[in-house]
Amino acid sequence: MTTTDRRIVWLLIAYTLMLALLPLVLNEQAFQWTFSEVGPFEQLSIAGWLGTAVIVLLRIRPLRARAWAFALLCLAFAAREADWHKLFTGESFLKNSFYRDAARPFEEKLICGAIALFLVALVLYAGLVIARFLFLQGGWRSRSGAWLMAGTALVVVGKLIDRLPAVLSVDYGIELGPLTKHYSAAFEEGLEMAHPLILAWSVWISQTGRRYLS
Repeated sequence: MTTTDRRIVWLLIAYTLMLALLPLVLNEQAFQWTFSEVGPFEQLSIAGWLGTAVIVLLRIRPLRARAWAFALLCLAFAAREADWHKLFTGESFLKNSFYRDAARPFEEKLICGAIALFLVALVLYAGLVIARFLFLQGGWRSRSGAWLMAGTALVVVGKLIDRLPAVLSVDYGIELGPLTKHYSAAFEEGLEMAHPLILAWSVWISQTGRRYLS
């Protein structure tokens, strides 16, 4: 771990502490706006994914299929954060209910289904590349691999935090208090914003160490 890595770790610790403080210091209206779809965390997530796509395209050499796939996936994540998955259809075409709607035109389902399958293929391909690099090629021992693994873990943790309140309520009848729900929202959105930045750093340093996109 280099000096820069240590500084980033300390920044992430400070960032986590800030997320822990926000539910306590913000009033209800300010909190709802801060972590809403138009709030700073959501908008910075979009910028983070766009920036990561640019870093992949500018930093990775030679620029091959893996790099293009990751760049496209970053752009897809940015579009997802910007709600483009329901911009033209009124409902997310990534949900099963979209295709079960009998009133929706077949052509619309066909086009959206093809896009959804393409995105699923991108995610699976990226997952295979990451898993092979980290576990079959021993990439987890490298700097780029360690940051890649940390960023991937953040995605999993963020999704678990996002789904936890609904799962507890629907499956177990456990209702979380308002403050706990605020913490869930703060950490879910906060970790979501940090993920592309960590991935961008992993991509950047991979060119001077263990490479996984070229």
